[in-house]
Amino acid sequence: MVVIAFVLLALLLGVGWFFYGKTLNAFTADAPVSVQTKAPTEAEAAPATEKFERLRAASGSQQSVTVEFTADELNALIARHPAFSDLRGKCRVAIANSILDVAMSVPLSGLPLSRLKHSWFNGSARFGLIYDEDRFNLSVKSFEANGQSIDLSGFQALANTFNNSFNEAFDKSQRDRDSDEFWQNVKSMHVVDDKLIISTKGTKPEPTTI
Repeated sequence: MVVIAFVLLALLLGVGWFFYGKTLNAFTADAPVSVQTKAPTEAEAAPATEKFERLRAASGSQQSVTVEFTADELNALIARHPAFSDLRGKCRVAIANSILDVAMSVPLSGLPLSRLKHSWFNGSARFGLIYDEDRFNLSVKSFEANGQSIDLSGFQALANTFNNSFNEAFDKSQRDRDSDEFWQNVKSMHVVDDKLIISTKGTKPEPTTI
Protein backbone atom coordinates (compact mmCIF):
# COMPACT_ATOMS: atom_id res chain seq x y z
CA MET A 1 0.00 0.00 0.00
CA VAL A 2 1.36 3.41 -0.92
CA VAL A 3 1.58 6.41 1.39
CA ILE A 4 -1.70 8.12 0.58
CA ALA A 5 -3.67 4.88 0.62
CA PHE A 6 -2.55 4.12 4.18
CA VAL A 7 -3.30 7.63 5.38
CA LEU A 8 -6.73 7.52 3.79
CA LEU A 9 -7.56 4.10 5.22
CA ALA A 10 -6.45 5.05 8.70
CA LEU A 11 -8.33 8.35 8.52
CA LEU A 12 -11.59 6.67 7.57
CA LEU A 13 -11.21 3.98 10.23
CA GLY A 14 -10.22 6.50 12.86
CA VAL A 15 -13.29 8.68 12.37
CA GLY A 16 -15.80 5.87 11.96
CA TRP A 17 -17.31 6.79 15.33
CA PHE A 18 -17.90 10.31 14.05
CA PHE A 19 -19.92 9.27 11.02
CA TYR A 20 -22.00 6.94 13.14
CA GLY A 21 -22.77 9.66 15.66
CA LYS A 22 -24.09 12.06 13.02
CA THR A 23 -26.87 11.72 10.50
CA LEU A 24 -25.44 9.09 8.16
CA ASN A 25 -27.55 10.05 5.18
CA ALA A 26 -26.17 13.58 5.23
CA PHE A 27 -22.56 12.49 4.82
CA THR A 28 -22.70 9.21 2.90
CA ALA A 29 -23.95 8.12 -0.50
CA ASP A 30 -25.16 4.92 -2.12
CA ALA A 31 -22.68 5.08 -5.02
CA PRO A 32 -19.20 6.47 -5.77
CA VAL A 33 -18.38 9.50 -7.87
CA SER A 34 -15.39 10.07 -10.11
CA VAL A 35 -12.69 12.29 -8.58
CA GLN A 36 -10.86 13.80 -11.52
CA THR A 37 -7.24 14.96 -11.63
CA LYS A 38 -5.37 16.68 -14.42
CA ALA A 39 -3.81 14.02 -16.63
CA PRO A 40 -0.07 14.76 -16.74
CA THR A 41 2.14 13.96 -19.68
CA GLU A 42 4.91 11.42 -19.25
CA ALA A 43 7.44 14.26 -19.04
CA GLU A 44 5.40 16.05 -16.36
CA ALA A 45 5.06 12.85 -14.32
CA ALA A 46 8.72 11.85 -14.61
CA PRO A 47 10.07 13.94 -11.67
CA ALA A 48 7.38 12.59 -9.33
CA THR A 49 8.07 9.02 -10.45
CA GLU A 50 11.80 9.49 -9.93
CA LYS A 51 11.24 10.77 -6.38
CA PHE A 52 8.85 7.96 -5.51
CA GLU A 53 11.17 5.25 -6.83
CA ARG A 54 14.08 6.82 -4.98
CA LEU A 55 12.08 6.83 -1.78
CA ARG A 56 10.99 3.23 -2.24
CA ALA A 57 14.54 2.10 -3.04
CA ALA A 58 15.88 3.89 0.03
CA SER A 59 13.28 2.22 2.22
CA GLY A 60 14.22 -1.21 0.91
CA SER A 61 17.97 -0.65 1.28
CA GLN A 62 17.92 0.96 4.74
CA GLN A 63 19.19 4.25 3.33
CA SER A 64 18.36 7.54 4.99
CA VAL A 65 16.84 10.02 2.54
CA THR A 66 14.41 12.92 2.58
CA VAL A 67 12.07 13.52 -0.33
CA GLU A 68 9.59 16.34 -0.87
CA PHE A 69 6.40 15.99 -2.92
CA THR A 70 4.17 18.81 -4.10
CA ALA A 71 0.45 18.23 -4.53
CA ASP A 72 0.89 18.22 -8.32
CA GLU A 73 3.50 15.48 -8.00
CA LEU A 74 1.26 13.38 -5.76
CA ASN A 75 -1.60 13.78 -8.23
CA ALA A 76 0.74 12.83 -11.08
CA LEU A 77 1.61 9.61 -9.23
CA ILE A 78 -2.08 8.86 -8.69
CA ALA A 79 -2.76 9.47 -12.38
CA ARG A 80 0.13 7.46 -13.85
CA HIS A 81 2.09 5.27 -11.42
CA PRO A 82 0.98 1.61 -11.13
CA ALA A 83 1.49 1.62 -7.35
CA PHE A 84 -1.26 4.24 -7.04
CA SER A 85 -3.77 2.62 -9.37
CA ASP A 86 -6.21 1.85 -6.53
CA LEU A 87 -6.56 5.60 -5.92
CA ARG A 88 -7.11 6.57 -9.54
CA GLY A 89 -10.48 8.24 -9.98
CA LYS A 90 -10.97 8.12 -6.20
CA CYS A 91 -8.56 10.66 -4.75
CA ARG A 92 -7.13 14.13 -5.45
CA VAL A 93 -4.66 16.02 -3.26
CA ALA A 94 -4.11 19.71 -2.57
CA ILE A 95 -1.60 21.19 -0.11
CA ALA A 96 -1.46 24.78 1.15
CA ASN A 97 -0.50 26.47 4.42
CA SER A 98 0.69 23.15 5.87
CA ILE A 99 -2.78 21.63 5.40
CA LEU A 100 -3.50 18.53 3.33
CA ASP A 101 -6.83 18.67 1.49
CA VAL A 102 -7.88 15.26 0.14
CA ALA A 103 -10.91 14.97 -2.13
CA MET A 104 -12.05 11.36 -2.19
CA SER A 105 -14.69 8.86 -3.15
CA VAL A 106 -14.13 5.75 -1.08
CA PRO A 107 -16.25 2.82 0.16
CA LEU A 108 -17.06 2.65 3.86
CA SER A 109 -17.58 -1.11 3.89
CA GLY A 110 -14.31 -1.57 5.81
CA LEU A 111 -15.59 0.35 8.81
CA PRO A 112 -16.94 -1.71 11.73
CA LEU A 113 -20.44 -0.22 11.36
CA SER A 114 -23.09 -2.39 9.74
CA ARG A 115 -25.14 0.56 8.49
CA LEU A 116 -22.21 1.67 6.31
CA LYS A 117 -21.72 -1.65 4.53
CA HIS A 118 -22.99 -0.35 1.18
CA SER A 119 -22.18 3.33 1.65
CA TRP A 120 -19.57 5.66 0.16
CA PHE A 121 -17.91 8.80 1.39
CA ASN A 122 -17.86 11.33 -1.45
CA GLY A 123 -16.26 14.49 -0.18
CA SER A 124 -13.09 15.95 1.24
CA ALA A 125 -11.10 16.16 4.45
CA ARG A 126 -8.67 18.92 5.47
CA PHE A 127 -6.02 18.11 8.06
CA GLY A 128 -2.50 18.76 9.22
CA LEU A 129 -0.28 15.68 9.11
CA ILE A 130 2.69 14.69 11.25
CA TYR A 131 4.13 11.16 11.44
CA ASP A 132 7.10 10.56 13.73
CA GLU A 133 8.53 7.17 14.67
CA ASP A 134 5.44 5.04 14.13
CA ARG A 135 2.78 7.48 15.35
CA PHE A 136 0.49 9.86 13.51
CA ASN A 137 -0.58 13.21 14.90
CA LEU A 138 -3.41 14.62 12.83
CA SER A 139 -5.03 18.01 13.19
CA VAL A 140 -8.37 17.61 11.44
CA LYS A 141 -9.82 20.93 10.30
CA SER A 142 -12.98 19.99 8.42
CA PHE A 143 -14.98 17.40 6.52
CA GLU A 144 -17.28 18.04 3.60
CA ALA A 145 -19.61 15.59 1.85
CA ASN A 146 -22.83 15.77 -0.14
CA GLY A 147 -22.80 19.55 0.16
CA GLN A 148 -22.64 19.30 3.96
CA SER A 149 -19.59 20.54 5.86
CA ILE A 150 -18.39 20.26 9.43
CA ASP A 151 -15.77 22.61 10.86
CA LEU A 152 -13.70 20.71 13.41
CA SER A 153 -10.98 23.30 13.96
CA GLY A 154 -12.42 24.29 17.34
CA PHE A 155 -12.69 20.77 18.74
CA GLN A 156 -9.21 20.59 20.25
CA ALA A 157 -10.53 18.66 23.25
CA LEU A 158 -11.17 15.68 20.96
CA ALA A 159 -7.67 15.69 19.45
CA ASN A 160 -6.16 13.05 21.74
CA THR A 161 -9.14 10.72 21.40
CA PHE A 162 -9.16 11.14 17.65
CA ASN A 163 -5.42 10.49 17.27
CA ASN A 164 -5.53 7.45 19.54
CA SER A 165 -8.33 5.97 17.43
CA PHE A 166 -6.47 6.85 14.25
CA ASN A 167 -3.24 5.17 15.37
CA GLU A 168 -5.05 2.08 16.63
CA ALA A 169 -6.75 1.74 13.23
CA PHE A 170 -3.45 2.19 11.41
CA ASP A 171 -1.70 -0.39 13.59
CA LYS A 172 -4.51 -2.86 12.94
CA SER A 173 -4.25 -2.33 9.19
CA GLN A 174 -0.53 -3.12 9.45
CA ARG A 175 -1.14 -6.31 11.44
CA ASP A 176 -3.77 -7.45 8.99
CA ARG A 177 -1.22 -7.11 6.20
CA ASP A 178 1.53 -8.88 8.20
CA SER A 179 3.31 -5.54 8.43
CA ASP A 180 4.65 -3.45 5.57
CA GLU A 181 8.29 -2.97 4.65
CA PHE A 182 7.81 0.63 3.59
CA TRP A 183 6.30 1.81 6.87
CA GLN A 184 8.91 -0.08 8.88
CA ASN A 185 11.52 2.18 7.33
CA VAL A 186 9.71 5.52 7.39
CA LYS A 187 11.16 7.83 10.04
CA SER A 188 8.92 10.85 9.60
CA MET A 189 6.31 12.42 7.37
CA HIS A 190 5.15 16.03 7.61
CA VAL A 191 3.02 18.44 5.63
CA VAL A 192 4.93 21.72 5.63
CA ASP A 193 3.87 24.78 3.62
CA ASP A 194 2.94 23.32 0.21
CA LYS A 195 4.82 20.00 0.39
CA LEU A 196 4.62 16.51 1.86
CA ILE A 197 8.08 15.72 3.27
CA ILE A 198 9.01 12.07 3.90
CA SER A 199 12.22 10.85 5.56
CA THR A 200 13.36 7.25 5.85
CA LYS A 201 15.43 5.55 8.53
CA GLY A 202 18.79 3.98 7.83
CA THR A 203 22.51 4.02 8.45
CA LYS A 204 23.52 5.33 5.03
CA PRO A 205 22.90 9.10 5.05
CA GLU A 206 21.81 10.91 1.92
CA PRO A 207 22.18 14.67 2.59
CA THR A 208 20.49 15.88 -0.57
CA THR A 209 16.81 16.83 -0.30
CA ILE A 210 14.81 16.88 -3.53
